[in-house]
Amino acid sequence: MPTSPRKRIETILLAILAIVSVLPLRFFVESRFWFLAEMGTLAFLFCVAEVAKTFGHETRKPKRLASSATVALATTPIAFAVFARMFGSPIAFEMSGLSTFGAMSLAIAMAATSERNQAMSLVASGFLVLFATSISDDTRAVWVAVLWMSGCVWHLVANHWEKLDVCLAESVRPAVGIRPASVLAATVLCIIGGLVVRDRFGGSNRMAFGFMPTSGGSKWSDSAARSGIGTGDAAIAAKDHAESFGAVESEIFLESTESTLFDMANDMFGEPKKKNKWERRQAMGSDNVIPMHERASKSEQGGSSFSIDRMQPKKHHHFDDATSDAVLQWDGPTGIRLAMERYDAFDGVDWTNSADHSIEELNQQEIDQHVWFFDPKLQSKAISDSDSVSVNLLKVLRLDSTRFPSPMMTAGLHIKDVNRQDFFGIKNDGSLFMPGREKIPQLTVVNLASINVMEDELVELKSDPASGQRRSGFFDFTRPRGESASQGRSGHTQPSPAATASDLPASGSVNGDARSPYEQLQSIVNYLRTEFTFDRSSENTVDGFLKTRRGGDHLFATVAALKAREIGLQSRLVTGFYVRPDSFEISAGHANITPNDVHAWVEIKLDDGRWFEIEPTPGYQQPVYTPSWWLVRKRFAAAHWIHGLLALAICGLLYRTRLVWAEWLLGGIWSLSRWLRPKYQIGLAMRIVETRARLLGSARPQGKPQRDWLESLVNRDVQLQDHVKQFCDVADQAIFGGSGPIDRRRLSSVVRKLNTKQLKLATREATA
Repeated sequence: MPTSPRKRIETILLAILAIVSVLPLRFFVESRFWFLAEMGTLAFLFCVAEVAKTFGHETRKPKRLASSATVALATTPIAFAVFARMFGSPIAFEMSGLSTFGAMSLAIAMAATSERNQAMSLVASGFLVLFATSISDDTRAVWVAVLWMSGCVWHLVANHWEKLDVCLAESVRPAVGIRPASVLAATVLCIIGGLVVRDRFGGSNRMAFGFMPTSGGSKWSDSAARSGIGTGDAAIAAKDHAESFGAVESEIFLESTESTLFDMANDMFGEPKKKNKWERRQAMGSDNVIPMHERASKSEQGGSSFSIDRMQPKKHHHFDDATSDAVLQWDGPTGIRLAMERYDAFDGVDWTNSADHSIEELNQQEIDQHVWFFDPKLQSKAISDSDSVSVNLLKVLRLDSTRFPSPMMTAGLHIKDVNRQDFFGIKNDGSLFMPGREKIPQLTVVNLASINVMEDELVELKSDPASGQRRSGFFDFTRPRGESASQGRSGHTQPSPAATASDLPASGSVNGDARSPYEQLQSIVNYLRTEFTFDRSSENTVDGFLKTRRGGDHLFATVAALKAREIGLQSRLVTGFYVRPDSFEISAGHANITPNDVHAWVEIKLDDGRWFEIEPTPGYQQPVYTPSWWLVRKRFAAAHWIHGLLALAICGLLYRTRLVWAEWLLGGIWSLSRWLRPKYQIGLAMRIVETRARLLGSARPQGKPQRDWLESLVNRDVQLQDHVKQFCDVADQAIFGGSGPIDRRRLSSVVRKLNTKQLKLATREATA
């Protein structure tokens, strides 16, 4: 059976929607040039094929052009996959396969000449939409499937009525609203079904041969397969004992030439300026001076302090025995920070840690047949509110440290088959580590469970005046750019920045107008990110940083931490790694973290003792704290309450004058009806009259004929009775009197006379 234009258009639109469902899976992880070029080529070939098909009824050349463009459209994803790999920007085969599937579905819909071919396109596009939705990490992807199902129901209902119209002798007209009602019912069922099965199925299992987006891949299969860092189920740790698991006692881990976090920090920030060691040197023999001094220097940098007084950084360290200089691999969201060291005390030059958050043994708990170790302070929150917990994977490659780089508010960790409680603990600064070892073994894959923070918790943040610093001094954002950092507005010399942190003044006009500590904190961060310049090559101290407004991220973090203390918030400086958004590799399925990603930022203490992070350095993504719907509504109401009152007043005015503006609107609609057929114009006239009566509270009873209803409505008004009779006579002539002409002018006059005002008077007389 030949297809109708409507069926063809609907099938094409559903196929296009199937291609759209694949786009989010590719856009953020592929080369933008090749991705946009491929999509642009598909759009161009589609337009060429459709235009050629439109003019193909007259000559053969457009038909051939349409066929060629359709075939080229179906093979475009394959061609781009080949060319992209040739030029060093590989597109994963599974992504090319899905795009090819969608392009072929569209090509079949465009070239279909029968309902069977259209059905093939429909099935293919439906499978692609459901598959792309099921593998997507974004919960909003389900709406693409709901949209496709709604369109499909619309398409099938329309086909049903068309088949009935062909089979019966007389034309069949479905009841008004049958198609929208069917689509609405199908959409509601889809949503309810999705909510019922939500979170009842486990994650997809990886395949070992690089097939489809959930595959693990291997060196024997596609190099662009998503092998990632593994799921932690593989053997881990031992380099020379591959059959073992977990932490392996071996001499290879006792001595190491790999870079520590502090070596990498020196490469990025510059080495700390050397302190005077003459008293210690005088007590040492000449043979031990140099090695003892180096050992003391390493110990000083190794965890007791972090100096902000540094020299210009040298060339970054790179490994000579590796094809990649990655020290970590991360399978999780990018644009986040992985903390290793925390410092809470500042003397003007050095950051040190004075608090004691150490925990020797973490709480052990089995979840889904896996042994997890939790921070006792965060365990209840993580388990009771599992929806707010994110679990990500970290693979340790070349990091000479016992500390686990971990996201903010990491509540627990898990390593497959490692169930020894003495393997994990928390340092005195609050960082997770592996006690009793020289470093975390290479190739260890760690599952880290971190708690997501809602913005509602930050809004409720309270300041502690006892922890604030309120004295006047050099630390003033409002000072002119060229003024010395050690002088006040009057020119008098203030204490040097190397004195104490308590010499810092209040924030002045930058955050003086804020109404809450969280708003003041935001103003501090925004000011640093917009008015200061990030430059790691600068040798500035805090004094020079405030004067030149230029410096490294450790200076941004220092200033932000101290400014937070001014408004009564407890803060600490954090060093670790930043997961760059462009570090994710689709060919590997993870992000590589290198020594260049060493970073410093700030954590602020919540009222319940937890810590959340802020990012004052420009160029680095800020942490995302999602507000609840209640907070969004509350903020919207606070910001737009005047508009809300105005909207209520306008709605009240519109309701009071509804008869006036409704009459204007209906009159405008009727003035446009002159282009309609008499049959449809009569129907519109009847709807207008019924709408007017409904606004007056006299709606037509169901099942009552229009003539009887109108006559009963105006039975007390003789003039309107005549107009009603004329209106009904014209309607009968148009419906039952054949195809003869009707008096449109007369009909228009009657409709205008049966206006809201006249019907209102007639209704009052009828009820009097």
